[in-house]
Amino acid sequence: MRWVNHYTHPGDTRYHVFVFREAHYASRFEERCKEEKLPYERHEEEGEVMFGIAKTHFQAALRANHLVHAEFRSHFIPNKGWRWGLLAFTGAVLALALWGWLTATSAHGQVEAGLPWELDVVGRMHVPSDAFGMEPTNVLGQGIDATWTPRVGTEIGLRIHRRLKDGWTLGGGVEWVRREHGLVVSYTNDTLGLATADTLPQMRSLAYRLPLLGGIRVPLGYNDLEVQASVGVGVEWKTSETVVSQLVQTPGTDHIVQAYQGRTRYISVPVMAEVGLQRRAKGEQPGWYVGWFWSSPLGQDAWAENTWTSGSVSGLARNWLNLVVTGLDVRLVLPE
Repeated sequence: MRWVNHYTHPGDTRYHVFVFREAHYASRFEERCKEEKLPYERHEEEGEVMFGIAKTHFQAALRANHLVHAEFRSHFIPNKGWRWGLLAFTGAVLALALWGWLTATSAHGQVEAGLPWELDVVGRMHVPSDAFGMEPTNVLGQGIDATWTPRVGTEIGLRIHRRLKDGWTLGGGVEWVRREHGLVVSYTNDTLGLATADTLPQMRSLAYRLPLLGGIRVPLGYNDLEVQASVGVGVEWKTSETVVSQLVQTPGTDHIVQAYQGRTRYISVPVMAEVGLQRRAKGEQPGWYVGWFWSSPLGQDAWAENTWTSGSVSGLARNWLNLVVTGLDVRLVLPE
């Protein structure tokens, strides 16, 4: 059984075969091969369209194959109304943030109570830490032993906070999240005497998040410094599923190693916690915030898959993917 739509030609290992069952996929792949000037041989058999391409052109052909599947992949949000609704909602959040910043002035007679609204520019760096749950994911099965190791990722966004009585706050915003994983895939087949270990290119996934958090701030009584702690939830949209593939050529046998990050649903709900030290904005002088954050999705909403293929020999393994993130949180608190 083949788990990918390409394999080494069984009669001539100098060539690789790409297989398509859908006519529009095959036609678009052929167009891309012509555009890239990739020489190929086309053959149809039992409802399948096959393209034979020399292995010297494999990377270019594999890229064309991925682009074809990406071109016909369903939209991130299939319903057009929901897509426009998301854009409108994001625009409304940004407009609310700017409105809060522009209207939080002394003209409202609230100088004594401090700034009622705050707008923060957020920059974050994921710091892999087993102690906070950002642990590697092991994927085992059918001879495959793969490790997905969290790497340094980033987040950027805007936050708007409303100061309430007695130091309590309520905040929201919009954020862009980039997660990174490093992958090492081993394959063992004692019957055939195969044992390989390969490092794949870094796996990257992207998402948009709308957080909503409640918290408390305790003044330190020095230089407008405050300790801030917040907890809450978010709504996160993953932009797409992700795949990386690599052809490994060895004296004994050539093989293809592939990793795939899938999603069980388009929307997930992460639980979030934050703690840090903030210096409030004062007059025309901006403030700052430095802290630590942690988030984890409720339930299992992403999975990791690894395949190893060499001719008619293949292996497949899957497991739920750990998407806990934690790390450094730095913000610029804009002045009124």
